Amino acid sequence: MLYEMCHDVLSLADIKAICKSRGFSDKEANSRSLFENVFLSSIGVENAMKTLTDAEIAALHLLSMENRVIDVTFFERLYGRKQAGTRVYGTFTQQFRPIFDAAQRNLIRKGLLVIAEVKTTALNKTKMELWRYRFPPEFGPLLPPLVHPVVHADQAGDGHADNLRADLRRLTQDKPLGPRRPPAIQLGAGGLTLGTRPFSARAVRDWRQSAWQADVLTADAKRDKLSGGYAHAAQMYTGYLLPSNEYRTPSPLPAALYAFARLAPHEWITPDQLDTLLDVSYAGPNHPSSELICQAGWDNNCLVRYSADGADYYRMAGDAGTPADDAPDGYLPIADERVFVDLDKVPYEALDLLNRVATLTVEGGRLRVNPNVVKMVDALDSSREHAIMRYLKAHSPEFQAALKRIDAQWGKLIIHENLLVARVTDLSLRVKLQQAFGRADGAPSARLVTLSDEYIAFPRAMLGDIEKLLKKAGHVVKTVHAA
Repeated sequence: MLYEMCHDVLSLADIKAICKSRGFSDKEANSRSLFENVFLSSIGVENAMKTLTDAEIAALHLLSMENRVIDVTFFERLYGRKQAGTRVYGTFTQQFRPIFDAAQRNLIRKGLLVIAEVKTTALNKTKMELWRYRFPPEFGPLLPPLVHPVVHADQAGDGHADNLRADLRRLTQDKPLGPRRPPAIQLGAGGLTLGTRPFSARAVRDWRQSAWQADVLTADAKRDKLSGGYAHAAQMYTGYLLPSNEYRTPSPLPAALYAFARLAPHEWITPDQLDTLLDVSYAGPNHPSSELICQAGWDNNCLVRYSADGADYYRMAGDAGTPADDAPDGYLPIADERVFVDLDKVPYEALDLLNRVATLTVEGGRLRVNPNVVKMVDALDSSREHAIMRYLKAHSPEFQAALKRIDAQWGKLIIHENLLVARVTDLSLRVKLQQAFGRADGAPSARLVTLSDEYIAFPRAMLGDIEKLLKKAGHVVKTVHAA
């Protein structure tokens, strides 16, 4: 797209306008190749963006978040009629010529978008319909703040009661739930699960965000029904070129999460400061209210709230609890050389790690941590130096013994998948196999490995070739299936 834009699409006047906006030299203005080489650099991008409106900045943030190719209809939300989605009489070109010109003047000629023409064999497409735009990912880090001004406050903020933490506590309580919903967190033979997924810090985050989105969409649907309005989902993502097999449930959550994620530490915003991005995202003001979005985010522990001077400010909640490497002795008490979990204090990240390296059981109304050698072997590469593993090794004889056993065998046992092992007692046959599938210099081969005690190993995909050679040599293959 960049090459086509620089060499075929832009006029000399366009190039000079971009060079002026971005501060390129006369050399770049007079050479399309040099112009192409510097276009994706950071030169002049921030200065060009300072001339944009808040809605244009929000649109570029949305394009940076989506990282998709768009067509000219996307810009209707910026330069079209107030009733986005409506059409005037006339051809496609007549309808979108003013919008195309505005995008060309305010974004293309400022050097902030790439434009090219899609190739097609369709005979009924106008040139206006074939224009494609993309916001370069290289410009994303240079975007101005999405929300301003923000409030700076060194406050932890207030969080909502944690329902998942309550579900954790119920694991060790022998109490009937009655008509209440089944707990989201379950403990089975395979360990802790959250819904249908293994328990993890990421699963906690995804679970909360799914509940956040469901609450917003449910409340917004009730609002539409009570007001007698129509669903406004069709207006969202207007202008995006999505794959034909991709279905997207319209939701304000991606935009809201993006906005909160761009806040610096100790920055807070009010709900209405999301409105510009949501207006652009939904191609109009008919979207779930920002108050509803923030309240639902707080209800589901995704946001924390800080109140001052009669206003509520929000930011993202901490990432599923305090860091897991902070004082494991505070949430992993040891009694009679047995390790337990304090379910009121354990960070979800720590519980994530314990779920991957240990067997968790309920003992005496407490959650006990038992070493699991199989799990530890799978996870030890990434967790060996973790503070929790060091703590368990230093304070738990059970874990100390298990880790000592693993360390003694580390590097001596390799488990392969899709590998077959054969016993070959005939020396001449072993030589034929080595000559056919091994390396002539006797070095280890990627196709066949000679083991000790008359055994060889080879990939399962080679079984057919091995059998052909054996049958040709007059030998019989005997297969043994081991559990």
